[in-house]
Amino acid sequence: MVPLDRENTYHLREYLCRKANESAHTDPFKSCFLYFLGLSENIPTFDFFTLSLYQRCAISGLHVTDETVTTQDISRLLGQAARIDATPRPWVSDIFGVMATKWLLNNIDDMHLMSKFENWISEFLPQQMKGGHLNQFEKDIAVYIYSSEPIVYTSACVPLFLHYCKIQRIEDHQNRLSLIIRFMKEFRAQAQADASTALLSLMVYVFDQVNQEVAVVPPTGWGLDDLLRFLEHIPVGLKRWTWEDAPRTRGATPIKWQVENEYHVQNLLYVLLAPIFTDIADEVNLQPIGQKNPRIDLYLPSLHTIIEVKYRKDARKSFPTLIGEIAEDASLYRVDSNYKNARVVIFLWDCTRATQEHSKFKEGILQIEGIDGCVVISAPSTIV
Repeated sequence: MVPLDRENTYHLREYLCRKANESAHTDPFKSCFLYFLGLSENIPTFDFFTLSLYQRCAISGLHVTDETVTTQDISRLLGQAARIDATPRPWVSDIFGVMATKWLLNNIDDMHLMSKFENWISEFLPQQMKGGHLNQFEKDIAVYIYSSEPIVYTSACVPLFLHYCKIQRIEDHQNRLSLIIRFMKEFRAQAQADASTALLSLMVYVFDQVNQEVAVVPPTGWGLDDLLRFLEHIPVGLKRWTWEDAPRTRGATPIKWQVENEYHVQNLLYVLLAPIFTDIADEVNLQPIGQKNPRIDLYLPSLHTIIEVKYRKDARKSFPTLIGEIAEDASLYRVDSNYKNARVVIFLWDCTRATQEHSKFKEGILQIEGIDGCVVISAPSTIV
């Protein structure tokens, strides 16, 4: 049991991680699971072919070793009964190994084998779920294994685990934040719990992912106003943008960091925002609308906010044209159910000296339904 003075969650994390590593080193699957989750730097060493057929299939589902099993091996495992003379086989009580075996089947994408897998788990998984043999988290994993339909989980840890593993994404920002708050309570409860090695590993993994997501942008920290304030202050940093009329060092060539296209601006924003919003995504394709294939420039899941980037190279790209393009883009975003309620921020990089037009442009943009913010900055070469 963890000493009572270990109230700090980071100390608890270290304690649980060390406990999981110490108890996993003699078990090939547990060692591989730790490595799969990034909680162990050492690639597990063992003789793969001396393991049982079930262990080999479960480890193959984690894809952490070069060795793997054949479809014939998998078919042979899935043809085995859950019990021999009323004695349960190892997988009956091994929820995590069965989950990894499901991942193995998902990667193979063989309908016949998947059907055999469903028959295989039906012999023991429902009984385990109903018989009181599983704790809250194991039941949720069992439900995930057994069901292909949308699931309401009783724990916060399991849906977050599946989200961070990119298996079942949680697109609703508020729902994810609510789960994170619940998870932290579940995590602290492990101080007095007697969880299995695999569950401890899963808990520590989710804690690390949550910490990475909210460390710089905590759920009660950055909001839309903070984001807009940050974007509006970018010119302060751009005053040191490299734009030389004469070389700074002897014999060098004067350098001007040219920003010549919209995607250059998009890349610049990604560089500035990624250290803060580690979940940032770019070039996100939305569902097609007829012959139209809309795409988001930048998306911040932790704020459920879209950043639409625009680039005005010269006067030929008029402000009325830009307003029309933005209005069309905003309407297309609302068609996709995943982004229907997302906030939208417009970021215009203006290479002209049209600062007198910026206020009117922003005023017009903010009148468009579904636009939540607009930032306009001048290219560094025009900043005085």
